[in-house]
Amino acid sequence: MQELYKFLTAKCKERGVKIESLTERFNFTYSRTTIYRYMKGLLHITQDVQDRFVDLLSLSGEEQAQFARLISLSVFDETLLAARQKIDKFLFEPKINSGATREIECVFYDGDKYIRTISEIFSMIYDLSKHDDFRCDVKIIGCTQEDMLAYASDFAQTLLSLSPSSQVEHLVTLFETDFLQSTVFLLTVLPLLVRGAYKVYYRESAAGEGVKTLFGNSILIPCQYTEDGALRKRCYILSFLDKDMPECIVNDDKYVLGFWMKNYTNLRQYYPDVLTHSALSMTEDDLSTLESAYDEYLIKPNPCYNKIPMSAYRSLVSRASPDDLMRFASNMVRRDVRDDAETRAVLEPMLLDLEKRVGHTYKRRHIDVYSKEGLAEFAETGRITDHLEGLPPFDKEEIREILTWLRDRNRDPKDPYTLYLVDSLQHRYSFVIYKGRGLLVECSQSLAEKGTYVYLDIRNRNLLKVFCDYIENHLPVNYTLSTEETTAFIDELIGKNCS
Repeated sequence: MQELYKFLTAKCKERGVKIESLTERFNFTYSRTTIYRYMKGLLHITQDVQDRFVDLLSLSGEEQAQFARLISLSVFDETLLAARQKIDKFLFEPKINSGATREIECVFYDGDKYIRTISEIFSMIYDLSKHDDFRCDVKIIGCTQEDMLAYASDFAQTLLSLSPSSQVEHLVTLFETDFLQSTVFLLTVLPLLVRGAYKVYYRESAAGEGVKTLFGNSILIPCQYTEDGALRKRCYILSFLDKDMPECIVNDDKYVLGFWMKNYTNLRQYYPDVLTHSALSMTEDDLSTLESAYDEYLIKPNPCYNKIPMSAYRSLVSRASPDDLMRFASNMVRRDVRDDAETRAVLEPMLLDLEKRVGHTYKRRHIDVYSKEGLAEFAETGRITDHLEGLPPFDKEEIREILTWLRDRNRDPKDPYTLYLVDSLQHRYSFVIYKGRGLLVECSQSLAEKGTYVYLDIRNRNLLKVFCDYIENHLPVNYTLSTEETTAFIDELIGKNCS
């Protein structure tokens, strides 16, 4: 905040502009207190106020860039700034985890006292999963600190891969003023969230406030399986202690297990909110309703299927073979479509729905974040990353039309659509942010497995604020091409691929 204030006061002094005269120079639109709060970074400087400062102080191009960077850092607390860096790493690096989880020793009680690493204890459970009828209903409480979360999420991912019939519940306290905590949690457990067998229940709390329980940060792992024709039950209770070595106790007494599970059930009632909702059942009408009601920000390597001009779709449909269209219609309705009339009955409403959704992009604010790499791949192949299954690729003329449409809309100052281009993006997940509502996270089709969700509907306020801030204030200052550079890049793609 101080850096922004120092910058503006220095420029005022250099240009001979008295700070007390700024109210008059802003045509008395803002009070002296409001302008002071803008300069101190206590209020976020909107684009029109930023432009007015640029004009008043005759800032050069280099000074404007510095001013924009300082604005992007000004009003937010350290946890929000740190959250930006976590999203940077997630979007621009190929993997979430750069290295293996470090080994931690644990006091282990199983008839006697031993020292084992946490990884060794988890391996014991993985070995049990080889038995017939294995099932494990894991309960994770807390464990949101990065080390603990890495252990808990890695264990849950491995367990659910080995035992699809198992389930994991995770109880989390998300602190209202800690944007970093919420962001780290989401980005770490995303591979788990797309699994229907992993559920997160949370409560929002002021920092330092929590539910007093027996558990602290712990994992309850009750296992049952068949061995030599007999049903066996075995429960591992792992506790991460604040200052001491973690401890794990193993027990197969049904009364001890009942004691812990009753305590857990009692605790569960204090975590009323579900972090993610499956959006599998969301229809085109539902998406259209969201797009008509909220400004939308998209992070994806190349255009979404509903960000294509309708003339390009109609051109593609007109040249597609009857077999292609029938296969596409069958995929849409998830049953066999057998003739041309039935195919058209599916196609025409779908095209009308898409036309309606494209129309919303002219009425609401839309910011699309694509990568140069992803857009180049589309220009070369004619396929977007969520290409409608069954349809052939777009041809050269259709690619030209799509790219031209994006280019021209982006450079039209009256159009509410903006295209931000970055060098590259990971292809694992795409994000759709509905400002004022929440996020939709789409899992790459290549990562989707049996029992996974393709879409996640997340309505947490902290995460919404983090992603809105990231796209509005961080990306355009640090990563995106200018409008002129974006135009030149698209023109180059058209020249290379559409001639």
